[in-house]
Amino acid sequence: MKNQIIIHASGKQTRIALLENGELAQLFIESDENQRTVGNIYVARVHKVMSGIRAAFIDMGTPKDAFLHFSDAGDHLKDYVQMLNGRDAIRPKVRKKLKKTNFDQISNYEKQNWAGKILQPGQKLMVQIVKEPIGSKGPRISTDITVAGRFLVLIPMGEYIAVSRKINNYKERRRLKNIVGSMVPDGFGVIIRTVAKGKGEEAIEDDMRDVLKKWERILERLETADPPALLYKDLDMTESLVRDLFAKQYDRVLVDDPEMHDKIKSYVSQVAPQMIPNVELYKGREHIFDFMKVAKDVDSIFSPRVRMPSGGYLIFEQTEAMYVVDVNSGPYAAKEKQEDNSLKTNLEAAREVAKQLRLRDIGGIIVVDFIDLRKSKNRKKIYDELKKEFKKDPAKTNVIGMSDFGLVQITRQRIRPSVVNSVSKVCPTCGGSGNVVTKNTVIADLDAWLSKFRTTTDYRAVDIYINPYLKAYLEKGFLSIRRKWMWRYWLKITFVGDETVSLNEYKATIAGSDIDITDVVMQEKDVESLIESESKDEVSEDDLDIYEKDERPKRGSDKRKPRPSRSKDGSKSKYYK
Repeated sequence: MKNQIIIHASGKQTRIALLENGELAQLFIESDENQRTVGNIYVARVHKVMSGIRAAFIDMGTPKDAFLHFSDAGDHLKDYVQMLNGRDAIRPKVRKKLKKTNFDQISNYEKQNWAGKILQPGQKLMVQIVKEPIGSKGPRISTDITVAGRFLVLIPMGEYIAVSRKINNYKERRRLKNIVGSMVPDGFGVIIRTVAKGKGEEAIEDDMRDVLKKWERILERLETADPPALLYKDLDMTESLVRDLFAKQYDRVLVDDPEMHDKIKSYVSQVAPQMIPNVELYKGREHIFDFMKVAKDVDSIFSPRVRMPSGGYLIFEQTEAMYVVDVNSGPYAAKEKQEDNSLKTNLEAAREVAKQLRLRDIGGIIVVDFIDLRKSKNRKKIYDELKKEFKKDPAKTNVIGMSDFGLVQITRQRIRPSVVNSVSKVCPTCGGSGNVVTKNTVIADLDAWLSKFRTTTDYRAVDIYINPYLKAYLEKGFLSIRRKWMWRYWLKITFVGDETVSLNEYKATIAGSDIDITDVVMQEKDVESLIESESKDEVSEDDLDIYEKDERPKRGSDKRKPRPSRSKDGSKSKYYK
C-alpha cells in the first residue's frame, strides 16, 4: 500500500504517523497537555473591552482569557449579541446609529470601531477558537462561527458559497457550486472543501444534512448553557486526520489500540462506510512503528543530530530568529575526489533536510550550511534537488539558491507549532541558554526598563512576567523592591509568576493585555504602532473563490415553514428542505 495512517495509542499520548510510498512523511502527537482545540465553539462572557488596542478579552473558563480582535468580530456581531442578550444589550444610541449604517459600504476599520461600541463587559457571546494558546497567551477566537463537515464547511448567517482554489478545474468548481447552491438553506453560507472534488450529489447532500444537524445541536445546548460553557467540540487530532486524509490520499488506517480502533471505525461508518474494511487493528507483539520500519525516523525527529546513509550527518539548532542546519561530511575522501564527494553528500543532505523540515513541522526562516562546492553547476544541482523534494510538502516553501559560502536560505509556512516544541519545555532556569546571570543583574535591567517605560509612554500600569523565584524576592517584606519602584516611578506594577520565564528574562505587557512591549520600550519605539500591527487580521481568503448566493424568489409566509427531509439514517434537519 502506498499511503497509510499508522496510529500508536499508548496511555496518555497518541502518535500518528503518515506514511507516503512506505516512508514516514509526517508525525503528529496528541496528549492531555497537547490537545487540538481549534474549531471548538463556546458560549462565553465578555470580560474586558479595550478599544485602545481594538480588542476584547473573553472569559471562556480557560486559564487565560481568550483574545478577540475586532477584525475577528464579524459582520453579524450585532445579531449574535442581541440573540444571546436581548435587544437592550446594545445601548439605545448605538442601536439608532446601527440602523442607519450599511455594513456592506463601510471599511473594515469602521466595522472594527462598531465592534468596540457593540461589545460590553458581562455580555454573553458565542465564539470559536481559531488559534491555539501559545505560551502565556490565551487562545485567539472569532465570532464568525463555522461548522466543518467532510466535504462542506457551514457558515451560519453567511450569504455566500466559496470553493477551494485547490480544485483547479473550472468545470468541477462550477458543478460543485451549482449542487451546493441548490440545497443550501436561507441564512447560511457554505465553503466547499478540496475533498469534495469528484463527489456525487448524494454524498454532498448527506454531508449538508450532517453539518446542519450539528448546528441544531449547538443551538439546543445554547438555550440552557451557562457561560462559560463548551457548546461544540470539534474532532480530535486523530479523527480530523482521518476526515481530511482517509479515502482521499491514504488507503489504510492501522491502529494498535482496540478502543481507538473501534472509535475510528465508528466515525468512518458515518462518513465513508465503504472504507470500513480499510481500518485495521494491529495485533502483533512488535511495536507498530518497528513493524512498519519507521521507528528510526520517528526517533530522529527528537534528536539534534541526524545521520545519513553515507556517514555524513546534519545538526539542527534553533535560534530566536531562525533554524540553522549544518551539513557535515562523513569519511575522509581524497582531495582529487573532494568535489564529487561533497556533491554526493550535499545531494543526500538536501533530501534529508526537506524530509526533516516536514517531519519536525519547522516553519519560518531556515538557513542550511552545505559543504562548499567550487563549481556553480554543482551548486545549481543542490538547489534543483531541494525544489524537487519540497514539491512533496503541503506547506508553502521558498528556496533561495546557494551562495558562494555554501548557504541556502529557505522559508517554510508555519502551519502549527513544531513537533519538538509541542511536547517539550524550555529549561525554566536558564531559558535554554545554558547560563544564568546574577540576580542583581536582572533587577538592574528591570529597573532600567521601568524607567524607560515611565518616560516614553503614557501608560501607568504594567504587568511583568518573571520567574516565581525572582517574584518572591522582589515582593519580600513591606518595603519590598516592587513597592519602592511603584513609589519612585508612580506606576501600578503587577508581577506575574511564570515558570516558563527563565531567571535571565522578564516579559512586560500593558496591564490587562497579552501584547509584549518589552523590546519596544527598550528601543524607544512607538507602543501604539506595535499594538496596531499586532492586532491585524490574520485570516486570508486567498485559497477560496467566493460567489454570492443566487437570487431566489421570495416565498409566502405559509411556505417558509421548514420541511424536514430524512437522511439515510432516518434523522432530520429542520433547515434542509
